[in-house]
Amino acid sequence: MGFLDNSGDIILDAVLTDVGRKRMAEGNFSISKFALGDDEIDYSLYNKNHPSGTSYFDLEIMQTPVMEAFTQTNAGINYGLLTITAADLLYLPVLEINKKSPISNTVKTHSNFANVYFVADTTADTTTNLLASTALGDAKYFAVSNQSSGPAILLEGGLNTTVIKGDSANRTTYLVNNNLVDNYYYVYYDSRFLDGILGADTTAVFNNTDNGDGTSTLNYTLARGTSVSTDLQLENYSAARVAAPNNGVYYVSGQSPDDKTISQIQGPRSSFTLINAVVKTTLDVEYTRYGTTNNTLFSALGDSALYNYIDTTLYVQGNITGIQAQIPLRIVKYVSG
Repeated sequence: MGFLDNSGDIILDAVLTDVGRKRMAEGNFSISKFALGDDEIDYSLYNKNHPSGTSYFDLEIMQTPVMEAFTQTNAGINYGLLTITAADLLYLPVLEINKKSPISNTVKTHSNFANVYFVADTTADTTTNLLASTALGDAKYFAVSNQSSGPAILLEGGLNTTVIKGDSANRTTYLVNNNLVDNYYYVYYDSRFLDGILGADTTAVFNNTDNGDGTSTLNYTLARGTSVSTDLQLENYSAARVAAPNNGVYYVSGQSPDDKTISQIQGPRSSFTLINAVVKTTLDVEYTRYGTTNNTLFSALGDSALYNYIDTTLYVQGNITGIQAQIPLRIVKYVSG
């Protein structure tokens, strides 16, 4: 749905999604609720130094054209609006993938494949966990399908600002007191390729206080995410719920390394989770239909072996705040070589 208000006349442009049209054809279409989003608004255009005064601070935002309504659910609203009673709230939390090198047992992205996270389909190579013998052989660059103790993708929620220090008091003031701490996350995954999601269990620990010197502690066992039904309505996607334990990384004056070298969040942190995927053991024709087959994927790294791979995306969303992250995931299967 698009809302247009450019000339004094209010225009509401609404089109049915694919699901909506299907239900109308079946005779059971009914609008029971709605959601609001601000995906199209660039708040950086707000100019509090406009020479004409306060009435013009948001002029460029108000004059920005609004695109026509989309028919695909996942293209309509990616970041829904929240109702928050606090009138003095200056910062909203975000969800970030931790890419800090000092954090062990987490999946990193390789420089040759920026922003892509690998998960190994081990059905053809259980001995070497697929990638252990390649130029990408360092285990920190990939997760292994359905492995509860191996490397996983670490995500953190919190206020990503350097204006507010990430200490315990600020966590309480800005996050806890405003009900901005998620206690679990929804993970949406393409059920054509994945059987489920592994996530952090409730006993997982991530902090920089246990060792007394500012270094990190990350202890976890991954558990199968609980299957849930949601209204995201992404075609072919299913959802799992995983735990979100409290993030225990804090700013401590004079401590080295400091909290920002460990955490992807620069200010107060809320919760965290870890994610791995369960690749379907029956994947075969899917590599041909949706992916790439017999490819020298790592030839630039000196590896001549052949692999099949499929690219997909995981969507992660906080249950309270609605904060989201997208994880580009590449499922890789060894063929020969």
